[in-house]
Amino acid sequence: MRRQIQEQLLRLLPIHLLRKSLFLRQDYRISKHAGAAPGTLIYTGKNVGEPIELTLFQYTDKVFHHQTFSKAGDALAKINPDQANWINVSAIHDTSVVQEIGEHFGLHPLVSEDVLNTVLSPQYENYDDYLFITLRMLNFNEKTHHVEQEHVSFILTPNVLISFQEQQKDVFDPVRERLEAAKGRIRKRGIDYMLYALMDVVVDNYYTVTEEYNEQLILLEDSIIRNPNQDAMERITFYTRQVVELRKSILPLREALSKLLNDESFVEDATRRFFRDVYSHLEQAISTMETQREILNGLMNLYMSMLSNKMNNVMKTLTVIATIFIPLTFVAGVYGMNFQYMPELEWKWGYPTAMVFMLVAGLLMYIWMRTKRWF
Repeated sequence: MRRQIQEQLLRLLPIHLLRKSLFLRQDYRISKHAGAAPGTLIYTGKNVGEPIELTLFQYTDKVFHHQTFSKAGDALAKINPDQANWINVSAIHDTSVVQEIGEHFGLHPLVSEDVLNTVLSPQYENYDDYLFITLRMLNFNEKTHHVEQEHVSFILTPNVLISFQEQQKDVFDPVRERLEAAKGRIRKRGIDYMLYALMDVVVDNYYTVTEEYNEQLILLEDSIIRNPNQDAMERITFYTRQVVELRKSILPLREALSKLLNDESFVEDATRRFFRDVYSHLEQAISTMETQREILNGLMNLYMSMLSNKMNNVMKTLTVIATIFIPLTFVAGVYGMNFQYMPELEWKWGYPTAMVFMLVAGLLMYIWMRTKRWF
């Protein structure tokens, strides 16, 4: 049993990696927009090394094909108004690509600006000709236990869906597989259903993060009970920051989804029911994070209680030792006064008697305190 507990505790993030993750800083700078005119296209993210890739997925209930392009103009020229078209744009650090797509679809300059603003909170806007929605895509890094966040934007028109993401790595592979294999209803529904499918897989991925944190918090509680040291305090601080950051990134999506559910311009009634399911999943993820905040507060109180209890045990041990030595100190003090007329000082058995008395007195004090269960 003890070995099993030790193996579980080893699954906690090593403290040296945790300390490194604790001080990780995002490389984006919202100050890049300071003083710029509204609609200025400035990429505020950190992913600038990957090549830009545009993937065009076109489908009907019977036809499916996809192509990959490196130039926006080539992808836009292939759009077929008789089919559903999903354009996935990855690595958006090149502002000219976003600008070209914006000019092609007549996007408002502020929309193109928000696509590149990676610190933007989730939001939803209806611009009559299209819908614009942003959210945060989460990825749990198992090595650092740090949650990597990615800004994702969607533009929905009557037959074209455009998704913008900062890097090629994403959580959309299950949707791509269903689309290619014609599984379920994804190719039988309109392009609004594709928006639902993508948002659904992003929100479902929130569970991966929350479940991993739940497991870590359970292990953290065990480690605090067994050894409430400084490492435990740093772990509580680390996970508290992570949960607060996640909540700040996810909570605004609830309002955005609420607006989408009440908007009847681009989303069909049949698809709106599926969006309600996404909303329900989001509510559950937010509720889980609220619970985790309460757990972390409880762990902080537990840590302080265990630390106080540990200190009390130390003080109890020192008090017991001091109490045992009270009669010994009394005897040594009496016969250490060195008065001239003290008969016991010249007695042959005076020293052995005093030593035996002190030993017996200390032993009796120990036995008495043990019977009282003071330690």
